[in-house]
Amino acid sequence: MKRIVAYMLFLIFLCMLIPIIFTNRRIEKVNGELVKNEEVKQEQPKEEYSYKQYGTIKLLHEKTNTVEEIKIDEYLYGVVSSEMPASFEIEALKAQAVAARTYTIYKIENKKHDNADICDSSTCCQAWVSKETRLERWEESKREENWNKIEQCVNETKGKIVTYDGKPINAFFHANSGGTTELPVNVWGGSGLPYL
Repeated sequence: MKRIVAYMLFLIFLCMLIPIIFTNRRIEKVNGELVKNEEVKQEQPKEEYSYKQYGTIKLLHEKTNTVEEIKIDEYLYGVVSSEMPASFEIEALKAQAVAARTYTIYKIENKKHDNADICDSSTCCQAWVSKETRLERWEESKREENWNKIEQCVNETKGKIVTYDGKPINAFFHANSGGTTELPVNVWGGSGLPYL
């Protein structure tokens, strides 16, 4: 009987020891090289663009043909709230914020308007409305909650854009694909975009 108890204790000890052995000596591949888990360093996400360079943008109001200088994040609040309902899931709104920021930076670097970086027309650039206009269009009981959600999504994705070969992509987007999508070259012509 003592032998059975001794074997049981040994098995229990072994069952506890095996995970310890494997977790302490875990090896991972980082950049193609094998390293121990103690050597794996967490990379801090790097900001993709400088707010000093893109802190403000020149926004062309198409109806009045006037240009307003506005902080990029304030501009993005108006874009995200125009392009996607605030009732959508927060991660979807964050994705919209990244797409809108990427598209904005792309437009700044590839100017279309002589006196502005981007316009407020969805048929030319991307939709945008002021905070006041957006709040007027929402049900009064939802205004503050909706606006706070939009601000949260833009702020939590601050500095994030999508790049290809180190440059912002032309991140155009659509509200509804009807179940299928088309190659950009078939819609806009040109030679196509490898990242799409």
